[in-house]
Amino acid sequence: MVLTVATVVAFVAVAAVLGLGVILGGGVVRTGGTTSSVAFPAGCVRPAGGFLIIQSNDGYNDSISQGAGLSKPWPVLTANEGQTVNIVVCNVDVQAHGFQISNYVDSSINVVEPGQVYKVSFVASQSGSFLIYCAIPCSIHFFMQFGQLKVSA
Repeated sequence: MVLTVATVVAFVAVAAVLGLGVILGGGVVRTGGTTSSVAFPAGCVRPAGGFLIIQSNDGYNDSISQGAGLSKPWPVLTANEGQTVNIVVCNVDVQAHGFQISNYVDSSINVVEPGQVYKVSFVASQSGSFLIYCAIPCSIHFFMQFGQLKVSA
C-alpha cells in the first residue's frame, strides 16, 4: 500500500511539473489555471446560433474537469444536416493548440496560438458523429482528443 501511494504521489508531482491535469477517482487535481480567471482575446464571443470553444490548460471547454476520454466525449456540439455551423475557438493558454473536426475541418492542421481567435464556418452536409480534436502535441493533448460534432439528419 505504501508503494502504491508513493507511486501516485510521484505521478501527481511529475504531472504538476509538466502542467498536466490529473483525474483521480472522480475528483480532479488541477495544476493549471481556469478560464474564469483569464482575460479573453478580442473577438472571443459565441457567434449567434453557433459555438464557442475555449482552449486552456484545462482542455477544450474544461474537458479535464468534465472527464473527457474514450467513453465520454467533450465538448459535444449538435447540428442538423444542412445547417451552417459557426464556431469561434479562443486560445487562452500559454501554449499553441490545434482545432480539427473530422470530415469538416481537417484538410490541414489548424494551429491556434496563445491569445489567438480562430473562426470557422461550414455546412453540416453529412449526418453522423465527427471527432473534434487537437493535432498539436502539448502538455494536455490527451484531453483535447474527444470532442464530438453530432449532425442529425
